[in-house]
Amino acid sequence: MSGPAAELEAISQQLEASNPELYRHLALYLQVLREVLPSQVEQACFHLVTQLRASRYGELPAAERLQLHRRMRLLVRRCSNLITVDQLAGLAVQMQRQRRRQSLQEQQQMLRHWHHQLEAPLSAPTSSDLPPGSVALSLALPLSPLSGTWDPFGGVGPRPHPGGSQSEPIGSDAIHDPGHSAAASAGDPPADPEVLRALADACSTALVDALHERRQPADSLPAGNAAAESAWSTPGPQGRLPIDPLQLLRWLDGVEQALGRRLRNLSHGLNVELRRCGITATVLPVSLLDAVLAGQLESQSGPAHLLRVALPFGMAGAVAVDTHGLLIRQADLEMEEPRLRTCRRRLHQHRLQLVKMAQQYRRLQRRVQVHQAERLWLQDIRATQQEN
Repeated sequence: MSGPAAELEAISQQLEASNPELYRHLALYLQVLREVLPSQVEQACFHLVTQLRASRYGELPAAERLQLHRRMRLLVRRCSNLITVDQLAGLAVQMQRQRRRQSLQEQQQMLRHWHHQLEAPLSAPTSSDLPPGSVALSLALPLSPLSGTWDPFGGVGPRPHPGGSQSEPIGSDAIHDPGHSAAASAGDPPADPEVLRALADACSTALVDALHERRQPADSLPAGNAAAESAWSTPGPQGRLPIDPLQLLRWLDGVEQALGRRLRNLSHGLNVELRRCGITATVLPVSLLDAVLAGQLESQSGPAHLLRVALPFGMAGAVAVDTHGLLIRQADLEMEEPRLRTCRRRLHQHRLQLVKMAQQYRRLQRRVQVHQAERLWLQDIRATQQEN
């Protein structure tokens, strides 16, 4: 074996040798995070209770205060038990399946919308049904300048009229004149609904392909590949990670997203407990927490893991009310803990190497596919020549 295939095999072997180290560094990062999470959550709650809600916390009975601390510790303990490599990998697969279902639903909605827009001209009123001087605005398929039918070979300029005269430029028939329309289209056949339906189906197929190509790089797994999903989701204790650099990069991204989801769920649970005790007035919705994490909503500066958002109320946002809550973020955890920053640097070095390997791997894959297509083409040519 030589050429691109041999280079692909060499990259896979190199990854197989380096994956155990990557697995250990990731496991160490999560171990340190589990160790520092209780203290950082307690510190964030301390800032919220003492600096912003001191009077409400002081009014609580002692039994309720102790119950609050017990519930908070229980939430942190449950979250810590789920912050392992295997648990996060499993959650990443669930999140990917959910995103895929949402993507399919969005595609179906878009296709239904396009079908409706493409089928609308079939039942739209003709020019003869409109009063003189009316302007017809339609989302129909491109029309030939004269006939109002689909002209697959028509250009952007005028074409000869059956009577020998030249047609008017495109756009001159935007205003409907019944007499002019009847004279201009006297020799042209009417629009064929079957042709329009066939074109609608072709456009729908092209739209599906375009959406698939657009979303494919973002997908963590190829659809319908159960074997790849199993290998991607359940790495072994010896660091048996994917030996494809592209899949390994997506695996790391999935674990990072799953970790963010665990911390976001923990933040929501803590906010619910604070609201239950009456310390905070409202519970920040999960969508708002996601918007802050995605950078879509700006939060005011403050202590680590303390979220302060100005929510507009009244007419045109005339009044802004500050809302407080907790949002446990990886960036804040790493900022407060030097050991986490050290582990993050090691993971970042692994990722940089993976990016280079993935770029080379993709180029080699394309070369292998091209060579295979060329070989099959030559085989088919020889087979057809022998038949003749």
